[in-house]
Amino acid sequence: MPRRVAIYARPDRVEALELAREAYRRLLKLGAEPAYDISIAGPLGGPGVDLRFDDVEGVVVIGGDGTLLRLLQLLGARNPVLHLVRLGRRAFLFDEGPRASMERLADFVEGRFRVEEHPRLIVRARGGVSYALNEAAVLALGSKVAGLRVELGGETAYEDLEGDGLIIATPTGSTAYCYSAGGPVLHPGLDAVAVVPVNPLDRRIGSIVAPGGEPVRLVVERTTRPVKLIIDGVRESLLARGAVIEAVLRGPPARIARYRGGGKLRLPWRRPTC
Repeated sequence: MPRRVAIYARPDRVEALELAREAYRRLLKLGAEPAYDISIAGPLGGPGVDLRFDDVEGVVVIGGDGTLLRLLQLLGARNPVLHLVRLGRRAFLFDEGPRASMERLADFVEGRFRVEEHPRLIVRARGGVSYALNEAAVLALGSKVAGLRVELGGETAYEDLEGDGLIIATPTGSTAYCYSAGGPVLHPGLDAVAVVPVNPLDRRIGSIVAPGGEPVRLVVERTTRPVKLIIDGVRESLLARGAVIEAVLRGPPARIARYRGGGKLRLPWRRPTC
């Protein structure tokens, strides 16, 4: 039962801030210890918590997919249970809109929910570690082409991959950028990743579904300009020739509170029900 609960919302949407204020009032009445993320604590005039450093047991997330992905980058390896309030235009993992989600807060505080876990990638590059719910993408900049070598579990999969780059996607992320780039949709029950070349010059080259526990190792062998490593469309870093990226599906899962029946299968061509 989460008691210390943070509230995270888009600071640039009035409706999101109003819902954050309402969530704070409701949580307080329910006996929880709510606090706003520091990005909205000032405008709302309440206690703040820095989710980059401070531990909480739960987070009320108000927004859509982008809001959720930005939050997960702040949390890093920590994985409090998440109560999702759908407000954004794209909200693939969000079940219910504001009114229904606000009414669910009592269930959230009292622990009347099941936890749905979504595995994340551990991504290592340049001596640092990141975590990805959807994907890690290595992309050439501008009109330039990158030459990559990719190994799966120690075996070479792509010797000299020339093109716009490569996507390594989780089952959750296989419905996002991976799918748009022509990659497969992975069933959420699979312990697997999708390895998807982006616009390869050799059109015979296709995608690979690889075991989640086997590391995907990528080496930037040729590029005239730095390539960009993008984690979940949020975190970006530049990589020069010779850079090595490793990713494996063994990161701490994102934990989402669910209140209704149904499975984890969500498909990009199927409209969500609410």
